[in-house]
Amino acid sequence: MKEIDQFVKRLFKKEPPQKENLNIIKEMLYEKVEDLKDAGLSEKAAIDKTITEFGDLEDFYLPNVEKEKKRYKRQKTIRHYKNDLLFASLSTLIIIAILFTVNINYFSSYGWWFIVPSLGVLFWPLSILYKFLNKKGE
Repeated sequence: MKEIDQFVKRLFKKEPPQKENLNIIKEMLYEKVEDLKDAGLSEKAAIDKTITEFGDLEDFYLPNVEKEKKRYKRQKTIRHYKNDLLFASLSTLIIIAILFTVNINYFSSYGWWFIVPSLGVLFWPLSILYKFLNKKGE
């Protein structure tokens, strides 16, 4: 059953388990091969079917880890976007208040010119809101 040994060795090349666990896995695979041979399959067919049914380490372990990492990273990014949105909104309000004050106190004869730069400044929190909603919707 050299094929089983090679399969297990290749399977756990990146993250080798403890020796006991490795032996338990090999033993389970050997038993599966014996059961399939008792059911009438040849040794080669039984080994192939055992390896195919067992699958690969990526089939049941790594996708969950990768999925958790991606979920954590996405949640962290969403928290950052919330903070950025709060900062951008408050800063925009302060900038608009300053523009309004300057307009009223010093340049009231020129009309309501503070509206034009205020509209430009409003795009800052709107762009962050757009990014936040896109990230949250994923």
